[in-house]
Formats: sequence, C-alpha cells, structure tokens
Amino acid sequence: MSAGKQKVAGAKEIVDIVMPQMRDLKTEVFKVVFLDTNNRIIHIADTAVGTVDQAFPIVREIIHAALQKFAKSIICVHNHPSAELAPSTEDKRFTHDLCGAGKLMEIKILDHIIIAGDKHFSFADQGLL
Repeated sequence: MSAGKQKVAGAKEIVDIVMPQMRDLKTEVFKVVFLDTNNRIIHIADTAVGTVDQAFPIVREIIHAALQKFAKSIICVHNHPSAELAPSTEDKRFTHDLCGAGKLMEIKILDHIIIAGDKHFSFADQGLL
C-alpha cells in the first residue's frame, strides 16, 4: 500500500490510516510504515501475518526493507485481536531489538503502535522507545 506522500507528525495520523483495516482482524497482522527524510509516507507494508495471539515480525527483514525503500525512519503497527491494549513482553523485546538494529543502520524507529479494537497504544507516546 502506498499512501501518497502524506506527512506524519505522530501516532494519530498512522492510527487514522490503519485502524479501519486492522481493528476487526481475527489474526495478528504486523505492518511497517516507511517514511522519507521529511516524515512523508513512502509505503505501508504487511511484514508478518500471525495467529490469533501472535505475529512473528523479523527485525532483519524490516531493516532490509527499509534500506531497499530508502526510508529514513519507520513506524511499526500491529493489532491485538484479543482487544488487550497493553504490550506483551514479546512486543517490548521486539521493539527494543528493532530500535537497536535501526540505530546501527541509521533508520530511526519513530513508534510502535498497537491497535486493540477502537483504541491504540503508542510506545513513543508512553516514552518507551
């Protein structure tokens, strides 16, 4: 999915774009929003489709895709079909690992957003990045 160079200032803009597609899904889907140097959306891609309670995104593949798309930064988004808003231990570990890899490769991880029903949780807004 391409979003036509829409500029992103925070989680709200991304939530507005992806929540309608993600809030009612029965399995976890992990998306990555690729952004250029001006925080404009280059592309939005599904990087992992999982089960009812987990998805398996791969840090290496996300960073590789960002490099291929010449992205300066990314925002990750996944849903919790259970409607449990809080990030799991695995969500926290993955986010930490992705931020470390991004730092090494000079790709900024701006946020990791969890969609749970009509609500969302932003790692950035909660100071967890």
